[in-house]
Amino acid sequence: MRGLKHSVAGLAGIVVALVVASQVLPVMTDAHAQEIQPRLATNPTRLQLFQGDGTNFMLVNPMYYEIKRTGQTITVPAGFVTDFASVPWYARWRISVLGKHSIAAIVHDYLYWEQRCTREEADAILREAMGEYGSSSADQMIVYYAVKYGAQSAWDDNKADRKKGYVKVLTGAYQNIPLNTDWDSYRQKLFDQKVTEPPIESGKPAYCTLPVK
Repeated sequence: MRGLKHSVAGLAGIVVALVVASQVLPVMTDAHAQEIQPRLATNPTRLQLFQGDGTNFMLVNPMYYEIKRTGQTITVPAGFVTDFASVPWYARWRISVLGKHSIAAIVHDYLYWEQRCTREEADAILREAMGEYGSSSADQMIVYYAVKYGAQSAWDDNKADRKKGYVKVLTGAYQNIPLNTDWDSYRQKLFDQKVTEPPIESGKPAYCTLPVK
């Protein structure tokens, strides 16, 4: 995810808000987390690392995430490339890039790429998925507000990249990632070769809308 375009003052305000939230919100106990029986990703998620950068991964197989409260399934296709960067850098003092929310981050990254849901709906699904995977209430709130106030640039960048013709879903032989390749270079090579990805269906999916709790 590209750098977030905040002013220093605005960023400082967000950081302060996150610090306060982390101090006053109760942390979900392990017992509470175990009571949650989400339908989760219904298949094992296999990832292939881009060895050249160590931060980007490609889904080797499709990932199916079923939202517990609605029964709606979000399919993240095989070949989708994610960096788990739904968590902006200034929230990582509390939450690592990888953790209980990793599956939720993959889903969120994909929703930010395909943009069939609104940005607000994608952020709400991220928070929902984090809860189903047992993230604490504090972590859910920190990540949710971090993306709400800090991820507009990621949304805009994805929209611009798709319009230009860049891809984030690799198909066929392009899933055979060469050793020691970084994602930025590989993606630019595919762009130069005019490689495309499967078209995104039109219309808003039913999974975008979550019922009010």
